[in-house]
Formats: sequence, structure tokens, C-alpha cells
Amino acid sequence: MLNPELEFRDRFKPDYTGMTLTELDFCEMEDYDGVRRTYRLDLITRPDKVHSPRPVVLFIHGGGFTQPCDKRQAYISVFARRLTDAGYAVVSPDYPVFDDETRFNGAGGEKAGYFKAGEAVHRAYQYIVEHAGELELDSERIAIAGGSAGGMAAFYGIGNYSDCYRAFVNLWGAPEQIPDMSGFPPTLSVHGTADAVVPFQREMLIQEKLETYNIEHQLISLDGSGHTPLDRMDDFLPSVMKLLDRTLT
Repeated sequence: MLNPELEFRDRFKPDYTGMTLTELDFCEMEDYDGVRRTYRLDLITRPDKVHSPRPVVLFIHGGGFTQPCDKRQAYISVFARRLTDAGYAVVSPDYPVFDDETRFNGAGGEKAGYFKAGEAVHRAYQYIVEHAGELELDSERIAIAGGSAGGMAAFYGIGNYSDCYRAFVNLWGAPEQIPDMSGFPPTLSVHGTADAVVPFQREMLIQEKLETYNIEHQLISLDGSGHTPLDRMDDFLPSVMKLLDRTLT
């Protein structure tokens, strides 16, 4: 199965109860057919957790760079609940994806996905900065996070642009082709050692690069876990929150 998040669609449903969900147009980009399309993001906050302006976690969803492109995957709402409970705003953008596996394999696969999605990540960051005042967001306190393909997109959003993130949380999203990491912010990586979708060995190459560039980094290895190990959140979420609290507050 090319889109590794599909197996979660029937088992988990997104739940934004108690949170405010606002959908906004944030950019126009060409898709893989050269058609110019409007892409949207979700701004997720808690109305009873008012810290204006709110620090932001730009959270990029996964999905193997193929349809369905879904910024409301169930695990996004799970993370959003924890993050908004702590007073953060969460921004979850969509990005161009391939229609099917044939298109994916014929148009550059992951490599093409990295660049297109990375550009969308950059544009989402720009939108946050440009509209921070009206949205009650803090444009100087932005972290980035991503799961699976979303983590890979974040790598290229950071490595190919000069956007200023305070921290990076990479959830099982090690790209096979690694961008320039010399300017990366403090980075926390979470990866299952039995991941058959994004092999753990790819994560170890990322760790070597972080070490080479002397980037502050931490790896949480989830022994025996596969891809998208939501059942292990209690094993890594405290470290995620600790990094965000230290860099964003």
C-alpha cells in the first residue's frame, strides 16, 4: 500500500471536540498535472487556552505523497489536542500529491514529492508570518513537525528555504535523499525500529548528518514498533512537549 496512512482511516476518526477549527486558503500552486490549485490549511486552537499571540506548531500530515491528501488525518487531531491543551496553535496544511501509484512512480516518486511538499510547507510558513497579527499568532515562535511523508516534506521545507523555526519534531519521516541540514533547528526524531515503510536505517543516516553539522538532536527509538506507532505516544510525547516548551515559551 503506497499511502501508509490509509490503514488508519477506518480505525481512527479525527476528533476536534473542544477545539476551534478554522480552514483558510494559504497559497496557489501547480499540481503534478500542471494545474494551478488553491491549497488550504487548518488553524486549530483552544478557545479556553488563550495565550495571545500563540506560539505555533506547523504540523505536516503524512500519506506517501499520494491521494487522499488529508490535513485532518486522525493522528493530526490527536496531536492537536495535546498541543492546544498546552496553549499552542496548530497549523495543518495540505500540499500537492500524486493521484495514484502509477503517477508516483512515473514522475519522480519521493524525490518529486519532497520538493513540491517542501514548497507548500514554506508557503504555509509565509502565510503564518504574514497573517500572524490578525490570527493572534506569534510569528517569531514557530516550530515544525511532521509524520511520515510530512516529516520528509518538513526536511525540505527547512533545508531549501530560510524560514526560521525554533524546533523540528520528525515523526518516522526520514527522506532517502537528504537535503542540506546545516541550518536545522534543534531536532527530535521518533522512529520505530521495525518500520517497514520508512526503514530505521534511513533514520540512522539522518542522525549522522545532524551529528556532522553539530545540530542539537535527540532520537527516540521505539523498539519493535512499525510505522505510525500511535500506541506508543506516551513513550515519546513528553519529550516532544519538553522540546517545544523549551524552544517556544
